[in-house]
Amino acid sequence: MLQGVVSCLFAVAVRSMWARMFTSDAAILALTASVLPILGLCELGNCPQTTGCGVLRGSARPKDGARVNLGAFYGVGMPVALGLAFWAGMDFRGLWLGLLAAQATCVAIMLVVIGRTDWERQAELAQVLAGVIEDDDVESGRGGAYVNVDDGKVDAGERVKVAAPHGDEDSSLLSTVGGVRLTGPTL
Repeated sequence: MLQGVVSCLFAVAVRSMWARMFTSDAAILALTASVLPILGLCELGNCPQTTGCGVLRGSARPKDGARVNLGAFYGVGMPVALGLAFWAGMDFRGLWLGLLAAQATCVAIMLVVIGRTDWERQAELAQVLAGVIEDDDVESGRGGAYVNVDDGKVDAGERVKVAAPHGDEDSSLLSTVGGVRLTGPTL
């Protein structure tokens, strides 16, 4: 977050100087000065968005992060950018405001998704993935010789493949602890 604040402040501070390194055209200088504060706000939103994607990736849910990004940037950001730039007459500023709308939407949805995460279940998953829990009942933490799998039992001595709820089966974060896949309410 500190990096986002610093980036935002930097963009605002250099808004009237930045383009002078590249051109002396007054129109481009004015245009750049008008959009750099918006770019700074986009950077402010980029930090929590990137962190949220990292949290989802770390909890074996990279598809959720990809869906949030896709929806926010193409479902919200692009229509807002096109509407503001071409129909509202905001031109180049409208394009950047569309990016800002996408960042804000992405951050808001990431907060909801992460806020609804069952962290106790994620902690259990992390223990299984790390090999800390072998014989424990992953669902209840009571211990025992079995791990629940789709309302059945699998001997804890068997190897199991573990993913988070709504986990991405193609993800490198899907860990193979063995040959049976844990699914359903267990995770």
